[in-house]
Amino acid sequence: MTAQEIAAQVKATGFMPLFTHTDLSVCTNVLKASYDAGVRLFEFTNRNENSFDIFCALRKYCNDSLPGMILGIGTIKNAQQAEKFIAAGADFLISPMILEEINEVAVKNQKLWMPGCATPSEIGLAENWGINIVKIFPARQLGGPAYIKAVRAVFPTIQFMATGGVEPTQDDIASWFKSGVSAVGIGSQLFPPAWLANGQYDLVTDHIKKIIQYIHHSKE
Repeated sequence: MTAQEIAAQVKATGFMPLFTHTDLSVCTNVLKASYDAGVRLFEFTNRNENSFDIFCALRKYCNDSLPGMILGIGTIKNAQQAEKFIAAGADFLISPMILEEINEVAVKNQKLWMPGCATPSEIGLAENWGINIVKIFPARQLGGPAYIKAVRAVFPTIQFMATGGVEPTQDDIASWFKSGVSAVGIGSQLFPPAWLANGQYDLVTDHIKKIIQYIHHSKE
């Protein structure tokens, strides 16, 4: 898929699960549980020493067993990381900050890149670089839906994905979409450690199905 098509998919879906772990089996099961719930966009975050090896294995797993899964890499903090993961098959890139060298890599490789933005200056920089979707991070700590509503008025053509502190409840998710986000990113609260430790991946699937329903209702 092209960068534009993936950006459109983010908006249409309204949801980005994000996850990382050092155990490949856990990662594979989480990815499968998410897929079974209807997820077709997934961010694996680059936060551990073996994240690259895990990502490569997950890329192969998606290619072999999860048709239609769009697998991206998060926590990309420099151009070298961006190049490395693109070569490994990342469908898109997400960062916790905005950095010109990453944008250059994304443009060169025609990949969707969602920079992390926390201020109007950073959002404006992204807009001037031709980026049309940004991650607002950490969204809750920046002021939550009220902050989104305020900055959204200044940047009506930019899509916002709120990540950081989004609660997996119907009321909270509704408040984010009412504020003007196109999507929400949710991480640890989707995957309670006890469920993973006990191999209760069916609970993960059921939980994510509910989140998808909440988002669908919030966008109506």
